[in-house]
Amino acid sequence: MKLINRKNFVSIVCIFFTLITCGKLLLEKAYNFTDKYYTDNIFTILGFSILITLILSLHFYLQRFPFLLVLIGQYALTVGIMFLAIFIHGLFSEHAPTAYWDMFISITIPFLAGALVYYICFFMQIRKANRILAELDSQ
Repeated sequence: MKLINRKNFVSIVCIFFTLITCGKLLLEKAYNFTDKYYTDNIFTILGFSILITLILSLHFYLQRFPFLLVLIGQYALTVGIMFLAIFIHGLFSEHAPTAYWDMFISITIPFLAGALVYYICFFMQIRKANRILAELDSQ
């Protein structure tokens, strides 16, 4: 069952982007933090949103593998891509000594939230399909 497809990919990215951005803004407001790299961080959040949605959409092609292995693989791929991006960015400019840790935290929270929502919806759709099949079999 494919929950993320070409028709709804952009809308899912937009929803994900909006939720992450609102969460970021609420946390900043709660701690009276002003972000001097605001524009850069907004584009980074957009990149996170696209990357996480793309990687979660791969679940459709990986359904023959155990669920936990797929989830760990998706998370490892997401973190690996972000670490590679930090490394490449570090070749051209200087970054903070804690850049890898900061990005690890910044990608872990949205990924886990997105994966939680995605897999809850996925398993609810599977349960609904099984119920419909059971009704058809009983007739």
